[in-house]
Amino acid sequence: MPDYDVIVCGGGIGGLTLARALGRQGRRVLVLEKQRHVPQVHKGELLQPRSLHILGTLGALDGLRAAGALTAERLSCRTEKGEEIGALDYRGLDDPYRYCLVHTYAAIKGTVTAGLDAEVRYGARADELLRDGSGRVRGVAVVAGREREEVTAALVVACDGSGSRLRTQAGIEVRRTSYGHQLVGYDLADPGLGPDIAAHLTRDGLRLLFPMPAGRARLYAQVPAGGVRRPELAAWTDDMLRRVPALAEVAEPLRASAHDAQVVAAYRYNATRWVTPGFALTGDAAHCVHPMAGQGMNAAIADAWTLAENLTGAGELTQESVDAALGRYDAIRRPAIDYVSRLSHNLAMLFTDTSWRMRVVGRHMLRRNQDNHRLQTIITYNMSGLGVRRFTLRDRFVQFGLLHDREEAPTYA
Repeated sequence: MPDYDVIVCGGGIGGLTLARALGRQGRRVLVLEKQRHVPQVHKGELLQPRSLHILGTLGALDGLRAAGALTAERLSCRTEKGEEIGALDYRGLDDPYRYCLVHTYAAIKGTVTAGLDAEVRYGARADELLRDGSGRVRGVAVVAGREREEVTAALVVACDGSGSRLRTQAGIEVRRTSYGHQLVGYDLADPGLGPDIAAHLTRDGLRLLFPMPAGRARLYAQVPAGGVRRPELAAWTDDMLRRVPALAEVAEPLRASAHDAQVVAAYRYNATRWVTPGFALTGDAAHCVHPMAGQGMNAAIADAWTLAENLTGAGELTQESVDAALGRYDAIRRPAIDYVSRLSHNLAMLFTDTSWRMRVVGRHMLRRNQDNHRLQTIITYNMSGLGVRRFTLRDRFVQFGLLHDREEAPTYA
């Protein structure tokens, strides 16, 4: 008999969500996390409505709200001077969760970890896949300090990030496409921004600004590939403030935070396959999208939920039941991520392409559709993770201003 039903290799939010869901099924779950402490990273701060459904079902939302999570109802698209030229409004969704929640990655991890019915080993790395005589994955070799141990399970799940060593050992390829830019993330004091997420489209690319809990705020600023060297960051920040007048309200806290800004990479991929016998990928090990669309962490949560749901009712995990569940999981999630990747890429290019043609076309599209509640709701619904509503050819003509689709914007209470 295997030591565990499932070994989850990686203690990020996706891996923890999977462990929490499987623990509620009564599975024997081991989580391996190579880091001993949660790093303060600038990523994974926005939970979309579908993720709220999942975390609510798993009993994790109350803790997140108690920890001070903020509600975000709108993504406001603005110019360098702060003029709103478009918006995505979650309040128009026909769903109980007509908003997003915002908190730090560490806080979200903490609330998912609380009440986790699984064994978690920190400072322990899944170093190598173990296989049986047929080549089926049957467990992992675990390294903790100087100790090495072999642990077996009916299913091994790689949640170990974009550089997944387990994915490589399983012979699964990724074809990574890098964007021609990176993002610099600033953590700064909030001078009173209000609840909206503000995406400023500038000559130099995206400037994404939003409030965070505990009186903080976050700014993600696009920089060319290769980034800005840290000794140049203060001067570069001053130049950005000069070129984007709308950031004047955060000028002083932004300057004060420049010394510890973090660089966030921007690239995309979807693995050629997500499963092999006894083994599956989730989260960044399986896929990656542009960070500005707010889909990375949320897609990992959806991966975890889908995989867990397909193991529901399987009883004792046999090779046959595991492989059947993995087949369903791959058939559902990999095509879904293809769509999420295209959506995220198109939105990213709308906000980050600095060519004059794209800036003109992008602003024209946003202004033309600023009051079109129907089209904005389609985009918002697709970003929310609740499902997919595809644009018709007529919708595309309306987006580009080639057809009229008059509709008054709704009034919200």
